[in-house]
Amino acid sequence: KQWYQRRVRGYLSGVNKPAYHIYRYTESPTGEVVANFIGKVPIDNLDVRGVHSLGASENYAILPRFSMYYEFADPVEIGKGIKTATHKETFFDVVSLKDGHRTQFKFPAHHALHIINSFERQNTAGETEVIVDFPTADTLDGVPNFNFYEILDREKLTDPEFKFRESKFLHYTEFTIRRFILNMATGKGTQYDFPKMWKPAEITIEFPYINDAHRSLPYCYAYFQTWNFDANNAMGLLKVDMCRETSSGWQKTNKFPVEPIFAGRPDGESEDDGVLMAPVFDADTEKTDLYVWDAKSLEVIAIVSTPVTVPFTLHGTWIPE
Repeated sequence: KQWYQRRVRGYLSGVNKPAYHIYRYTESPTGEVVANFIGKVPIDNLDVRGVHSLGASENYAILPRFSMYYEFADPVEIGKGIKTATHKETFFDVVSLKDGHRTQFKFPAHHALHIINSFERQNTAGETEVIVDFPTADTLDGVPNFNFYEILDREKLTDPEFKFRESKFLHYTEFTIRRFILNMATGKGTQYDFPKMWKPAEITIEFPYINDAHRSLPYCYAYFQTWNFDANNAMGLLKVDMCRETSSGWQKTNKFPVEPIFAGRPDGESEDDGVLMAPVFDADTEKTDLYVWDAKSLEVIAIVSTPVTVPFTLHGTWIPE
């Protein structure tokens, strides 16, 4: 605790200048991991954001800083200091992988955690645009400055009289897919909201996953976990075609899948040629199975029983070898 207090005093006094340092990790011919410093993003001493995921394209690293921030408080129960607020504008710092040059873009307050994808494209004027896609809360208008982890309060979530949608957590049930367009020639940023292509519209879409072969490149398909706050008592999966702006979904009562992981078919002919995989907790049997879906149709093609019960988890990955 004394070390923590000294560090905090250093930040507050300006003695320690905080910054995000960006490194690029590569593998050497001998199998060693090599770290190369790319550049840094300096920050204000009192404005430490919760940076949860990064973007990358062919020529840039993208550091998004949304409106969730850390308030120096309890050094033990650090969750108490994680808050979100409407007065915290959003920053995108785009850092050149070649020379570390940094370009900053500003947007109004947003709440987002997990990036879908980022890539570069040329607009009609021949200018380079960096595209960054996120599932975001529709708006933070009217949201009080509260502890983010209050959403996980057990007493509230197990209280049958608790009305989630009537509480200050309302904005967590209304999500959209938002595209941030960063023009590297003009230094100006714009945003585009995809239409809500799913029903019901008032669901949380999170934990996006795409075909890794298209990461940092133009893409069409994204897969999400959905949280339904109506009486269906379920989580589900959502497939979104970002190019055609259509979607399809999978949901079963009392079935709770976590982040869907895409595994491409070897020598697949299309971007969505493969399968999705996720552990699914069955609230009726209190058992967990591994589900495998056709990534094109979201049809269940295999259910693999597991010897253990796996409660709700967050992230996963697929390693082919």
